[in-house]
Amino acid sequence: MSDRARSGEAAGIITKGVGGTFSVRCDDGSVRLCQIRGNIRLSGLTPLTGDRVITCESGDPDIPFVLEKILPRKNYLVRPPLANIDNLFLFFSCTDPVPDLKLLDKMLIICGKLDIRPFILFSKRDKSPDACDDLAAVYENAGFYSHSISRNEDIPEELINALDSGITGLAGPSGVGKSTFCNKLLGEHTVTVGNISDRLKRGKHTTRHTELFEYGDGFITDTPGFTSLDLFEVGVLYTEVAGGFPEIVRASEGCRFSDCRHIAERQCRVRELVGSGIDEGRYARYREFYEYLYSKRPNCSGGYK
Repeated sequence: MSDRARSGEAAGIITKGVGGTFSVRCDDGSVRLCQIRGNIRLSGLTPLTGDRVITCESGDPDIPFVLEKILPRKNYLVRPPLANIDNLFLFFSCTDPVPDLKLLDKMLIICGKLDIRPFILFSKRDKSPDACDDLAAVYENAGFYSHSISRNEDIPEELINALDSGITGLAGPSGVGKSTFCNKLLGEHTVTVGNISDRLKRGKHTTRHTELFEYGDGFITDTPGFTSLDLFEVGVLYTEVAGGFPEIVRASEGCRFSDCRHIAERQCRVRELVGSGIDEGRYARYREFYEYLYSKRPNCSGGYK
């Protein structure tokens, strides 16, 4: 590779990719529109929004910059195509619509698998404060950040701090408060978050590409399609289900058998705590997810049962 091709080298993050052209926010604050160099195409690796990359000048005045290298990823999603997610804000209404807790627990398992820090937000507390607080308490006791919010409440400081670094995604069913949350951010970040808010107000996922918007020293993005991911599709093994149930992991230290599945084993501390230290609904969903993925485990011939 010539010195000319490497001139103007700069590291940055892909904030958007459309039609083979990628917007890269460089570490010095500049923005470069890049296309892919041939060696990346030959590698079979597809650049994703959120990827840390090395860019350089191409020497071609029509396409002045190219993606030279994709740096190692912390994690990535296939739907939406997004890399290096640090935080995920999970929005669920405590009423109207009734919260789909199976969906929430599935998303928490995926977060555990991909090393994403989840923040659970139960909205519409003004309509049903007791139900909202009770739900938040279940997940707080489990070991997650869990907070009940109402329309006129200020955004908690913990969430603002999380938004100020890394990549934060917003996820959850329609009509649960994502756009309301974004609107509260408009005072200081009108341009960046306004675009996300407008998109969320459409009600259905019509986004054609995944885009990062700057927020402080971090980035925020919508994650259409995340809720429809299947555990098997993400590559979660039955042995990894407990990653979404930290209260079960803690209690399992008291089980008689180190490989206890917490299904029917004798002297299982987890089962002893169901209904007291462990929520009954959470345990039932743990069993359902575990048994589903256990049925998908590889057999001795290399296939799946």
